[in-house]
Amino acid sequence: MSSVPESLIPANDEARLRALERYQILDARNEKVLDDVVAATARLFHVSNAMLSIVEKDTVLLKATYNLPVDIERLPREQSLCSSTILQDDTAVFEDLHKASAPGVDTSLVRQLGLHFYAAHSLRTPDGHNIGSLCLYDGPPRQFNPAERILLGTIARLVMRLLELRRTLGAHLGATAVLWDFVYRAISEQLARLLELAERVVPKGSSAQLTPAAAQEATAIVVIIDQFVAATLRRS
Repeated sequence: MSSVPESLIPANDEARLRALERYQILDARNEKVLDDVVAATARLFHVSNAMLSIVEKDTVLLKATYNLPVDIERLPREQSLCSSTILQDDTAVFEDLHKASAPGVDTSLVRQLGLHFYAAHSLRTPDGHNIGSLCLYDGPPRQFNPAERILLGTIARLVMRLLELRRTLGAHLGATAVLWDFVYRAISEQLARLLELAERVVPKGSSAQLTPAAAQEATAIVVIIDQFVAATLRRS
């Protein structure tokens, strides 16, 4: 019998899990495009940790991670805030996890690691199933303004578009590695622009949040990447 609280299981979970199976991503093998987008996201928001999570039946797979303080591949579903994030379509934000947290989620590990801040946006499939999330963690509490929420949601939609392209092309292995190399080279220039923007608006080592103007500029760059991936998907 599953130990996952009923409050963390969406009514459509069986259909959601069937949708998840289509993407064939239930392993922790590194894939450069996903890893680099997650790393760029962490550096853009100036947070210490970031990850792409996939919510399975009883566990949460950490598919692409950036600077996690512990070496871990999966967490019990009831110990991951991402289990709560997939219950909603809006950006989930906890500016201080020591003051508030998601009902039904055991955040003891997060608190032991000294992480106070969490923000995430669901990865929503074209047919409406939330299969995981793109999430940020940081040590100190911090605010997360509306423009940052829009930016994180835009990046999450880009990640989902990349997962759709991955579903069409196949994994980043063998013959498809050549195709993925083309995709990566095509978007790497825009990822570099995001990193340059991050360093320009918030100096390295600072934990300041993005200004609305900077977040809007970053969102515009992410949209350019998303449009390229969407066009590639249509041609595939």
